[in-house]
Amino acid sequence: TIGDSEASELGTLGGGEDNTVELGTIGDDDDLSSLESKSSFTSRNWSNRFRAAALEAKIAAKMGKLGTDNSPKLKEDGEESDGEYTFESASCFTLELNEQGEPSSSQGVGQDSLPMPDGHVRDEEVPMNNRESTVSLVENSSDDIEVLRNSFLPSLSMRGEDEPNFPNSSNPDGLAVATAVASDDEPDYVFQAVEYDPDAKPPLHKNRRFRVYTYFALFLIFIVFVLVVVYITSMTKEAEVKDNIIRLTSQPTPKATSPPTTFREAQGLIEQLQDGVLLRNENFEDMQVTDPRVMALDWILHEDEQRLVSDSINLYQRYGLAVLAYAMDSKAWFNCGNPGENFTETSCSIYSSVMNQTVDYGVWLSGESECDWFGVKCSGDGIVRSVTLINNNLVGVLPHELTALRFLQMLALAGNCIYGTIPEEIGQLDHLLSLELHENGLSGVMPSTIYQLEKLQLLNLAKQYGVDRVCQQSNGTKIYTNYKHGGFVREFNVGLTGKLGSEVGKWKSMKGMYLSENSFTGEIAEDIGNLRYLTFFHVNDNFIEGNLPASITKLRNLRHLQFHDNFLYTSLPEGIGNMKDLERLSVNGNSMFGKLPEGMYELKKLKSLFLHDTAEANSPWLINDQEGFSGSLSSSVGRLKDLEYLLLNNNPITGEIPSDLGNCTKLKVLRLHRTELKGSMPREVCMLRDKDLNNENGVGVLYADCRPNNRTEEPRVQCDCCTDCCDYTTNVCVQDD
Repeated sequence: TIGDSEASELGTLGGGEDNTVELGTIGDDDDLSSLESKSSFTSRNWSNRFRAAALEAKIAAKMGKLGTDNSPKLKEDGEESDGEYTFESASCFTLELNEQGEPSSSQGVGQDSLPMPDGHVRDEEVPMNNRESTVSLVENSSDDIEVLRNSFLPSLSMRGEDEPNFPNSSNPDGLAVATAVASDDEPDYVFQAVEYDPDAKPPLHKNRRFRVYTYFALFLIFIVFVLVVVYITSMTKEAEVKDNIIRLTSQPTPKATSPPTTFREAQGLIEQLQDGVLLRNENFEDMQVTDPRVMALDWILHEDEQRLVSDSINLYQRYGLAVLAYAMDSKAWFNCGNPGENFTETSCSIYSSVMNQTVDYGVWLSGESECDWFGVKCSGDGIVRSVTLINNNLVGVLPHELTALRFLQMLALAGNCIYGTIPEEIGQLDHLLSLELHENGLSGVMPSTIYQLEKLQLLNLAKQYGVDRVCQQSNGTKIYTNYKHGGFVREFNVGLTGKLGSEVGKWKSMKGMYLSENSFTGEIAEDIGNLRYLTFFHVNDNFIEGNLPASITKLRNLRHLQFHDNFLYTSLPEGIGNMKDLERLSVNGNSMFGKLPEGMYELKKLKSLFLHDTAEANSPWLINDQEGFSGSLSSSVGRLKDLEYLLLNNNPITGEIPSDLGNCTKLKVLRLHRTELKGSMPREVCMLRDKDLNNENGVGVLYADCRPNNRTEEPRVQCDCCTDCCDYTTNVCVQDD
């Protein structure tokens, strides 16, 4: 018996009066969803259970064991039932079976068609046990029905957690009763038993030993692969010559035939050097084989043990140094320049006077790193910063490929036989701090691009003429520095030319400027006063004209100011006393005029004061009769206590020799001849002869006009302590015995 609302869910299960089966009693309002909330069943479990009950009813009908007379009865109210739920009221639900024993359409189902027994209690009024339970259907049956049940029901087993439970014991009333089953009565899950096979083996990929061997084999294959790659890479860096066909010619060709192409050439090494170093739209194909650039390229490709490629970091600098070596005839160098036959020599030993020991260096063009070559210094990252090859018999022309040394800070090639001009590309070495090319045979105009070296602190281009040096090349040819181009042109070398115009003010960091003994012309621009760090300024022995720039007195750090032997026509600026650090002042050999400024005596650090020969009687210095310093020698000269050299000869200075000159106790040379000074040599000055003012070296140190003038007149100065006495008129000086 099932409530009306539940009947609609079950549908038609049977038909016929004789085949009516009573399943049990459930409250009218106890639909499946309410039962689901009171038990652990889901709606699917309920459906399966009713299907099982319907099947049992069908089995009972076919066996003729069930009838309306023995239908199960609902338990009476109040009766005790251990572990069972009892519903007090119910509606009758019947299943009718047709002749074939199958359920027919439902009849009289639903709450409205079923009578409500007296004392019916709704399901919400029925007290429920709070313990979670499971509902089972219990039914009386005979043994033969049990046999059939056991044979049919397994095919209806549910795939959920619970399956229908039909105990063998029957209820006395023959009704299917809902009973409470404790949750701990549920059977434990039992693992499926697997038959053991002693001969069975695990799959190969699960075998531990197989995995170890496999990993080891893969590791060996990887090692072999790496070794092969390394070997192939090293072999490609060798001089791997491609198969080029070189056809023989009956007569020598005008140009050398192209050498076999190496692997590195094919990788663009030549193009890399040609585009990055040759800056004058030049290419290697148009050069002679004796060109230093071609010789350096051939060395890079075939002789250099470094085996550089196109993307090597040091390719440019190593090639640039190789060009310098070939351009300067490294085989003729005094030190570390000749690598020997087949470049076999790699090191050389040079005694260093500074370190007072012998130092080992690498030979140029050897397989050693260029940073180890003699005279080359690099920073920690292997970049060439300095090249110093002073007095090493370098012979040749400066190559413009020096710009390949892009981070060069010092280039010192002084005291050699370098001839020709300074290349325009020198201005591209914008990291250059020191450029020393003095005492060579350079000529031509100093390139204007040199003013682009704004970081330059030391510029020494002095003595490009006047030094008679002879050098010999490795082939025996002699080079003469006092001729242009080393003597290949029979024209006297006058050194570098040009002007110190306003562009000189770009050298904001300049500390030492040495341009003496060249042929610079024109006036010195007032911009020279902007070089506030300038310490040494040597422009003597040139053709500088005009006035001494007044801005020069702004150079408070200046220690040496050498303007002698030029064509200046000027006086000393009054503000010269502001140059407190001045130690050496030489303006001799110019057409100077005017009085000696009083500020000059404030130069307390002054050691050398050369004011002589400003009244020359011969051209080209003779400008007018008023040239030469005039006035008297002030007694303030005694303030110059550090003075060692005072040369005032050949000036129209008048008056007497001040005795305060004796305070200059460090004097070594004092020349006062050919002046208008008269009187006696002060005793204080003569006493200096017992100190440094002596002629121990055989050189006259104290000169005065103490000989009879014009051989007949009285001497202009009376001196019994002078080393040399001169005749003012005849300009003849004789050492005093």
